[in-house]
Amino acid sequence: MAGKGKKKDGKEAPKSGSGGLIVVIHTACATLTVLSGAILAAGALNLGPAGLVDMIHALAFVPIGLIVVCGLATVFLASSVRAFEARQFDAKLEELEQRMGTRVAEAIEKVDTHVGDDYQAVREHNKVLQEKLEAFQKAERDKMTEEMEKLRALNGELEEQIKRWAIGSVDQMVSETGSEGIKVA
Repeated sequence: MAGKGKKKDGKEAPKSGSGGLIVVIHTACATLTVLSGAILAAGALNLGPAGLVDMIHALAFVPIGLIVVCGLATVFLASSVRAFEARQFDAKLEELEQRMGTRVAEAIEKVDTHVGDDYQAVREHNKVLQEKLEAFQKAERDKMTEEMEKLRALNGELEEQIKRWAIGSVDQMVSETGSEGIKVA
């Protein structure tokens, strides 16, 4: 059994140390306390047919002493047992967090390797489309600017034609009224 005390991944399993002994002592004291209490309860009920009266009368100090000693030991060892269990829980939790961290890192790496090439291809395609869009927008702006310049030039020509027509109309009216005389209405 060369692999005893080791886990699958080659790391050694955490050793229980003195905490395991405290748990055993705590359990033994709790058991002795319960048995001593049962013996005293049987004596208090005076179970004569069982023959316990004489036995309890002579050794009454033993169960009472066991109840006191084991009861106090149980109380004082309970905190040690809880502390030991808390340390074990913390160790298991830390181990679990490390394994989960490793697994998450592996999953991220796998996703990056699988998606990385596609992501780069999408980025390049996006860049090409962005350049095409910018070129199209620039061409449209240039086209609109050119059309606006044509319309401004046409507007200027129309304003000149309107001015010439207005001046021509006024001159014509003045020349027609000048030959006939000004009529006042």
